[in-house]
Amino acid sequence: MNYAPQILNYLGSLGTISEVFLAPNASPMERKDGKLIRFMPVVLTSEDIRDTLVALKIHASGSLGPLGKEGSFSFSIHKSGRFRVTYMTQRGSYVISIIKIPFEIPTVEEFCQDPSYVIKEIDRIVGDLSGRCVVITGKDHIKASMFAYSLLQHVSINFSKVIYILEEPLNYLLKHGNSLVIQREIGTDVESFQEGLEDAMLIKPDILYIGYTECFDEREIEEIVRILESGTLVFINIPYISQQKLIYDLKDILSFTEKIIMLEEEKEVIKVSFREIQLPEWKNR
Repeated sequence: MNYAPQILNYLGSLGTISEVFLAPNASPMERKDGKLIRFMPVVLTSEDIRDTLVALKIHASGSLGPLGKEGSFSFSIHKSGRFRVTYMTQRGSYVISIIKIPFEIPTVEEFCQDPSYVIKEIDRIVGDLSGRCVVITGKDHIKASMFAYSLLQHVSINFSKVIYILEEPLNYLLKHGNSLVIQREIGTDVESFQEGLEDAMLIKPDILYIGYTECFDEREIEEIVRILESGTLVFINIPYISQQKLIYDLKDILSFTEKIIMLEEEKEVIKVSFREIQLPEWKNR
């Protein structure tokens, strides 16, 4: 049975970031305050989950191909929010995570503690840096993504730039402001991350934002370096585990990396710090 309408209606009724899980032989569960809460009085079969996944994927434009063993996609529903769906196989059955994010991108003033400080630092980065890399990181990648889009929204409204966003899947739709925004979803608008980077090199945007990704391969690093050398300011959203892991992930572009934007307290209103990179200190770790 397809339970997508009930699940989307439930998530759409919630005003905050919400996440639910669908697994065989279990009820649909919401993760809330570190606990799993059953929100539907049914036990899902493997067929229920597959039917629900197919119905969810129909909402994602350009995502009507085969499901495959794993994947992700996103879509928006008016007045409900933006939904990010990630799925994988478990002994031949699908397990699904659905994250609902409020439709509107929060402003820096709404989302951050000490917004005047955050805005001052963003303006300094965008005004002063070119051909440099700035890393956005936090233990909660959803909050890190929300902050990244708050930052980009501020830039779009207040600066005249070409902003190129490359992400899998897209988390928000960013509107043009004084800036021109190009958003490309890997797997929908462009076949691969590599191809998206190559296209960015052709466009030579003022700002490149690379969304959540676990790691880069050698060819992708080469393209990022070429883009940096062309004068583009690059923001990269990298999941934070430890400083050592962060340094390892950045090792090939560390000499281009100017700042780490760290989300230190990931509550409803987050605390953001802007850390300078002290290259000798980082290289010795």
